[in-house]
Amino acid sequence: MRPGVDDAVALLLALAAPELDVRAVTTVAGNASLDVVTANAARVLDLAGAPADLQPARGAAGPLGRHRRERDAEVHGVGALGGLDLPPSARGVAAASAVEVLARAASERPGELVLVALGPLTNLAALLALHPEAAGHLREVVLMGGAAFCAGNSTPTTEFNLVCDPDAARRVTESGVPLRVVPLDATQRALVGPETSGPLLASAGPRGRAAGALLQHLSTRQHAAGGPEGAAVHDALAVAALLDPSLCTWVEAGVRVETAGELTRGELVVDTTAGTDRPLTGWARTARVAVDADPAAVSRLLLDRLG
Repeated sequence: MRPGVDDAVALLLALAAPELDVRAVTTVAGNASLDVVTANAARVLDLAGAPADLQPARGAAGPLGRHRRERDAEVHGVGALGGLDLPPSARGVAAASAVEVLARAASERPGELVLVALGPLTNLAALLALHPEAAGHLREVVLMGGAAFCAGNSTPTTEFNLVCDPDAARRVTESGVPLRVVPLDATQRALVGPETSGPLLASAGPRGRAAGALLQHLSTRQHAAGGPEGAAVHDALAVAALLDPSLCTWVEAGVRVETAGELTRGELVVDTTAGTDRPLTGWARTARVAVDADPAAVSRLLLDRLG
């Protein structure tokens, strides 16, 4: 992950879910430098009351390929947490790298581990390259990224997480790992407004109040940038969809990420004919792609879990 306003809400949501056992938190540069996002992850873990031995593991500081790492400071604000004033953490950082932490977690729980990718896919691509057995150990990868059948938010065809490292994203989509993809098609429909951020801001616990402030900041910044009213909770929707898949409408498909196009490098390409009797490609049908979301149901889940 790359905290990040919506990343922080996603982490708070995951740690508030009793049905999830969060085994590791890894970071990757994206919304800010690796140092900043790693410090943010530790602060959010403190806020959520996570066990002291759950330390963020540092991942990639840059992309695999030639593409320059992007920044998204205009949305995420000072410190990449929307100006949220969280005290420095004494939690520390994991001694092992993100790749080694993920490899160990996958080997300890073969067939059980679900990896939720909320940023550029550099760490995951490195994991699959250095520990190819991990592909068979992962139950599923849930990733927020791409624009399947809608316009992008970084270029007309690309979304921020994938365009940050298209080469890594291509490796992941070609790996055969089962994927649950939550692209802009769904996240831009799951808008969370003041009817959600307001009660969270007024809630008794610091976790709920922080989530309300983050959502309020995100809504203000996205609307100022020309977006609709309400906050598109991109990364939080990926965690929400893991908790309750019925929040989204899904299609089964084969997916790849473009790495060679002059105008489309980083584009998510979705083939819904994969696995049918008239396929357009030879891709395996390894992905479920969210193409819509129920904003009211998403808001209810956020209130129930974070309020």
